[in-house]
Amino acid sequence: MGALFRRSRQEREDSFLSELEERRNDLTLARDRGDEARVAELVPEIEELLRSELRQLLEEQPSLAGELRDLHTEVRNVVTNGTLVVGGHTHVSNVYNHYYDGSPAAPRQALPSTSAPLPRIALWPMDHYENNASLLRRMDAVWATGQATGVAATMYMQGVPGSGTSAVAREWLRIHRDELTGPQLEGSLGRDPWGNLPEPSAILERWFRELGIPAGDVPADPGERSQYFRRIAARGPIVVLLEDVAVASQVEPLLPGTPGSVALITSHSRLPQLVRRVGAEPFEMKPLGRVHSRKLLVNVGRIRGDATAYEKELDLIADGCGDLPLALCIAGAQLALGHAGRVRELAAELSDRTTRLEALNVDDEISAALDPGYRGLAPEAARLYRCIGLHPAGTFEADVVRAMLPDMDTAARNKALRQLTAANLIEPAEDGCYRVRHHLIHDHALACALADEPADAREAVLDRIVAHYLEFVERAEAALSSRYRHDPAGTYAAYVPTGSVDAPGVIASLERRRESLENVVRRAHEKGRHDQTWRLTQGLHTFYLKCGLHSPWITTHELALKSAHECRDQMAIARMHFELGFAHLERWSTRQGDPQTAREHFERALELVRPADGNATEGQRRTESSALEGLGLLERKLGNPAVALEYYALGLDALNGIDHKRGRALFALHRGVACTDLRRHDEAARELRSAREQFANLPVPDPYNEARALTRYAEDRRAAEQPGEAVRALDDAIEIMTVNGPPYQRAGILLLRGDLLSEQGDHARATLDWVTAGDLFRKANSLRAQEADQRLADASGAGDEDGSQGVDDE
Repeated sequence: MGALFRRSRQEREDSFLSELEERRNDLTLARDRGDEARVAELVPEIEELLRSELRQLLEEQPSLAGELRDLHTEVRNVVTNGTLVVGGHTHVSNVYNHYYDGSPAAPRQALPSTSAPLPRIALWPMDHYENNASLLRRMDAVWATGQATGVAATMYMQGVPGSGTSAVAREWLRIHRDELTGPQLEGSLGRDPWGNLPEPSAILERWFRELGIPAGDVPADPGERSQYFRRIAARGPIVVLLEDVAVASQVEPLLPGTPGSVALITSHSRLPQLVRRVGAEPFEMKPLGRVHSRKLLVNVGRIRGDATAYEKELDLIADGCGDLPLALCIAGAQLALGHAGRVRELAAELSDRTTRLEALNVDDEISAALDPGYRGLAPEAARLYRCIGLHPAGTFEADVVRAMLPDMDTAARNKALRQLTAANLIEPAEDGCYRVRHHLIHDHALACALADEPADAREAVLDRIVAHYLEFVERAEAALSSRYRHDPAGTYAAYVPTGSVDAPGVIASLERRRESLENVVRRAHEKGRHDQTWRLTQGLHTFYLKCGLHSPWITTHELALKSAHECRDQMAIARMHFELGFAHLERWSTRQGDPQTAREHFERALELVRPADGNATEGQRRTESSALEGLGLLERKLGNPAVALEYYALGLDALNGIDHKRGRALFALHRGVACTDLRRHDEAARELRSAREQFANLPVPDPYNEARALTRYAEDRRAAEQPGEAVRALDDAIEIMTVNGPPYQRAGILLLRGDLLSEQGDHARATLDWVTAGDLFRKANSLRAQEADQRLADASGAGDEDGSQGVDDE
């Protein structure tokens, strides 16, 4: 589609395809959430967009009708390594290498020799240079190839500001200083503090002076001056170092082109034209590895003998610097000149985003590195950069860009994103996301927002960010669970799914935004947006529960409880107490006091929702039931299943007269588990089968809890010595979870089924289940993978013993 539109205008292609991609992302999210109403709105919008654009295209270029028809016919197009496969036809794209202006190299003309000394690039000692050994070897290979083939070697080092592009170029020159005997010229092509670029002709004029060329011989015309430079360079190999290149057009007039010559180009921008037009070999500079970061920090900081005493602090400093060489050198220099306690002070300053940039910006070095890239942006790209600084995380999606800048149309937003990408400030990530290239860039973007955006404009952007994520989490929560939520604004009623829900897809979308969501909770709380704070965390409850994210669950809900108190909303306070109690119940760390803390929160929730006159609202009765359910679960975990059943009975009584099918299904599940503990297996089986059926028959079926009921039923059947029935129940649970379940839950079911199969002598299937369970636990970043690995090791050991015994018998 893009190829067709390129026949027209590039701007139209960018605008149309970008808008189409945005609509596609909206449609995917709506389908994942089961929001058929939103899907019904979006589909005709997309169809109309396609129709109108294609109609206009065909009116302008009727000859494209045949190609459009062919495109519609072909449905499987694959592009790899420059080869386009369309149906049964293969088309190979040609890549041409252009050398400078495409004209043949000028013939060598001997010019009068000059007595002026050869200019050389000053190379300062680099005692603390670290890493990039493989990159330097690749540079050697490019130079060797150029010498063997009789062409100039042009190498282009790019990376974020402070990544060491200039340092690696100079280190390469230092290594080969005895072999590079010809003239060496250098020029800085970076922007000045006002954003202006130097003129290549002015740099050539200085080079001519350094080469001892009479001023009267130098042409005045810039184009002729560049050609004259190449005639001078044709006398023999020459080295050119061009630093901080901002745009590719700066480079071409300054390249010598002499066989055997070397051109080293450094830039903080992505400049594909250098690869395409002048055949430059690209090298990307990345942050140092942690070992090299530590060595650089220790050596520059002159703390070699004390390094072991500051292990933790040095790691925090390296983290704060993001392993960026410039930042590490600045930090190291502070340590070298600081007092004995400076290591700990600097570690604390660099661990806090509000003080990190200031701590490193000694003599404005960080600003000097990052300001030019910002000042060189077009106004709309600079505005987006400032908004990204206000965004609570360095990773963001296209939809939040749209939310932050609603007055900027699709084409303008995508143009701004491209400019920021080209400037090496952000980069595309997976699933249509973007990420800031380095957290110091994110800090700098925030500093620019604080300096250049009025306070009311910053607050408006924050309002839009919080509102965007609030809607996102509440829609996701409505899709994942039909549980009761305190909803004075009435938003959840509009978000109830009207179609099937892709639960893994919804969870994946939340996981991609997890850092942003957790940071926006903190930001909303700090900025006094208290109603939105507790609503945000309420919307994250099911996500945290399904993914077992206990620490962020507790941390965010503690902030939410404080915000609920600020709102003086008694129901919000009660719900946050209940949800905090449930988070501690799920984590269940006796060392951290979770059992007692959970009880305190549940009991406080009960106090708040039991009015003195006994006239409780439906919301209060639902919360009372939930808190009683939590206390029952707590007693069961403490080994008191009979007491748990008493709490469950009270919880059911609180629901009398309330249509809450999901709540009743949960109580059936909990009663079944308690009955298993009490060895009342017939009763347990009835309750658990009933729970499974109730979850399956909810208005929005709950496959997650349906599989939980089946798993608990399998555990009861195992305890009742009916392993065959237990395995059949787990087969059903796995079938449900293969489509709907998070990796952690699927792994737990497979681990149990593997145990049962092993007990029945089916070792091959048991091994497969344990291997799959281990992989899924690792995917979920759970240490329970060790349980699966231990089972495999035990089974392998038993097999080895059996095998060796057989050999002895033989």
